[in-house]
Amino acid sequence: MYTGLIASRYASALAEFSAANGDEERTYDEVRRLIGLYRRDRSLRDVLFSPVVGDEAKLEVLRGAFGRPMSASLEGFVRLVLRHRREHYLYFMFYSFTDLYRRRHNIREALLVTAAPVDDRFAGRVCRAAESRTHGEVRLAREVRPELIGGFVFRMDDVLIDASVAAQLKLLRRKLGCKPNRIV
Repeated sequence: MYTGLIASRYASALAEFSAANGDEERTYDEVRRLIGLYRRDRSLRDVLFSPVVGDEAKLEVLRGAFGRPMSASLEGFVRLVLRHRREHYLYFMFYSFTDLYRRRHNIREALLVTAAPVDDRFAGRVCRAAESRTHGEVRLAREVRPELIGGFVFRMDDVLIDASVAAQLKLLRRKLGCKPNRIV
């Protein structure tokens, strides 16, 4: 089977199961947290992929890394994944679940990159403008990159708005560099 197909089927099952149990939002938050743990902690991945470590020990390691009790839906899901020996796909399942949850609840994630920190009022205006176009909720993440010199870069789904000074300078250099030099 294909990784994407396995991940999407298991993610759909987790979405249905957590919705039926009434803790879909909590499961979504926990899955997002586990994605971060999975990325940062190499030893967690090593334990999950180890054929020597048993299912209960793997579950205990996940619980310990999580730091608090998991929801019943998520714990049941992880048990199912471990029982079917699909732990190698767990990361992809989590990503598929978060994508499915966002689509079901019309949530978009956006990134606003600026050269200097911006106040909450400006970020709120950008967020409201994006929400009016998407007719859904937009969760805006902010990032500061001084190399932009000025302006901003906004990215949401497949939309990229690059209104930075650095991009304008790059475009200007490209336009000026394409013309042959005239010697008078």
